[in-house]
Amino acid sequence: MAHITRSTRANKILKTAAAALASAGLLTSLTACGLGGDSASQAQGDTVNIGVIYPKTGQYAEYGKMFQQGFDLAVEQVNAQGGVGGKKLGLKYFDTQSDAKQDAAVAPKIASDGSIIAVVGDYASPASAAASPTFQQAGLVHYGFNNSAPTFTDTGDHVWTPQIGQDVYQKANADIVAKTAKKIAVVYIENDWGKQAYEYFKQEAEKNGTQIVYESSYLADSTDLSPILIPARDAKPDAVVDIGYGPDGALVLNTLRDDLGYQGAFFGGQETKEFLELAGKNAEGSIITGSFSATGTKDKKAQEFVKEFKDKYGNNPGNFEVTAYQAIIDLAHAANKTEPTREGIQKALQTATDFPLYQGNGGTFKFNQQTRRADNIEPILLIVKNGKFQQYEG
Repeated sequence: MAHITRSTRANKILKTAAAALASAGLLTSLTACGLGGDSASQAQGDTVNIGVIYPKTGQYAEYGKMFQQGFDLAVEQVNAQGGVGGKKLGLKYFDTQSDAKQDAAVAPKIASDGSIIAVVGDYASPASAAASPTFQQAGLVHYGFNNSAPTFTDTGDHVWTPQIGQDVYQKANADIVAKTAKKIAVVYIENDWGKQAYEYFKQEAEKNGTQIVYESSYLADSTDLSPILIPARDAKPDAVVDIGYGPDGALVLNTLRDDLGYQGAFFGGQETKEFLELAGKNAEGSIITGSFSATGTKDKKAQEFVKEFKDKYGNNPGNFEVTAYQAIIDLAHAANKTEPTREGIQKALQTATDFPLYQGNGGTFKFNQQTRRADNIEPILLIVKNGKFQQYEG
């Protein structure tokens, strides 16, 4: 695979975003839409809002449901504690199905709503990136809390993320794989995120001396992966690694175990109820990189969050619920550091150094002002035991 430079990837994302905007007939009308919002309406009224772009429906709806639980609990708690700058905090939801064209199409509507002081979302980095140029032009913070593509923040200075980058995630992934296997087969999802993630994994695997005896990409909507997994099995790897989303991981795993008779080590999937249900008994022993463990966290405020989440929804939160929850807490913290306006959110992200951290080892975090990514959040490892994800100490 040819090496892709950071600048080349950034240009590609921007071109993709521009194409998506153009296809929606929006690129030439950005100024006319009043994308800066109505500053007067921001100052008036008792409620300010955070815009949410997320997949309520479509193939990624499972993630949208988890996000919404985290968002709603956070807003409930923020308002119970007095809101932001004396105002009530609200959410305005926009279902995009995490599709780049839909993100690009809805972005001008969000940007022109003066009551919206920041935006969170979307699930997939390519979809989020399609909306970022519009928010950047409007001076509206785009907080891509789930966007681990290392180039996500390249659009401009109003694009931020506390999400661990794939460069960090895949180093941890390759390092734990190296402890188990000398020869591996790798399959990965065929999109910008998947290709970037695999590039980082491959670089670290080579440093570790891990031999990749087979590699292949697959399309996100694939239903039969036998054509690529038969040669993966026949390469006789010590382990199979999947770099993709939860449903993809379940399909890869079920095909390997049930159809092809592979019983070796497996690294892949995501910490979702959907993955566990789809993979069933085949998920046992699967290892993934994550950022949070409800049963393993030692951070007191994170433990309190787990209790409150379980009281409200009846189950423990996972990686996706906690990152959504933290996104709202982050932005409320920013608004109370300065003021609940677009300008206030941006200023706080540039200056505050004590954002409350629920992921990893807890504590607090700050942003690297060059990358606009969180400076000090480290991934953890999770393993499926007895049908549940638990923190793994490998």
